[in-house]
Amino acid sequence: MRLLCGGTNLDKTIKLCSVILAILFPFVVFVSGIEGAVFDKAFYMKEMEKNQVTKNTGIYPPDMELVVDEILNYLKGDRADFDIQARLAPEDAKNVIESVSIFNEKEITHMEDVRALLLFFLALRDVTMVLALIVFLILMKYDPQAIVKSLFYGSITFTAIFVIIGGSFVFNFNNTFILFHQMFFANDLWIMDPSTDRLIWIVPEPFFFAMISRMVMYTLIPLGLTTLGMGLVLFNKKIINSN
Repeated sequence: MRLLCGGTNLDKTIKLCSVILAILFPFVVFVSGIEGAVFDKAFYMKEMEKNQVTKNTGIYPPDMELVVDEILNYLKGDRADFDIQARLAPEDAKNVIESVSIFNEKEITHMEDVRALLLFFLALRDVTMVLALIVFLILMKYDPQAIVKSLFYGSITFTAIFVIIGGSFVFNFNNTFILFHQMFFANDLWIMDPSTDRLIWIVPEPFFFAMISRMVMYTLIPLGLTTLGMGLVLFNKKIINSN
């Protein structure tokens, strides 16, 4: 506690904690936004229907919801493997093939990478929340006003960053999508072949565009509200101090 006792050291600690909170809070919001978008079953089912997934993949329509359930279970870590089985109906419901593995080895391996990346960020988010709480409590004890400034400047900064990222997906989706995969995956298994890979038909480009749009929205709304709320607090304090 010696660090927190001296005036100069206390000021440095408050500044450091303020910067840390300004970074950690938007990160928690961002990853939570990803979690909310990725695990929304209703969204998947809506997109499956809109993108005519059963027609394009040959998956028997009554099994489509089961496939979505198993995909989500796998991403959550509740299913051991991605070898999901379903019935196929290439022509119509009268010609049904009994359950088969609907994904090939390349797709399964790629989804292992996807799950590992997703679960890593979710675990990092949980650790970040604990650290943010510790920093918050330190600031609450020594300088509550610093919390307001930290949340304001952190939120407005990362709001601008996410607006730029979101804009890049809107105006240059393909190149941004490719860049993202090149940054986070060490292999090229994410490059799918429509003639052999069902995954690209289950989650086609329109699906990803809608998913990313939701992620950005789930991030920008809380950050925007935080910016607005903390900004009003700072503005009112400035008005009061000037009187």
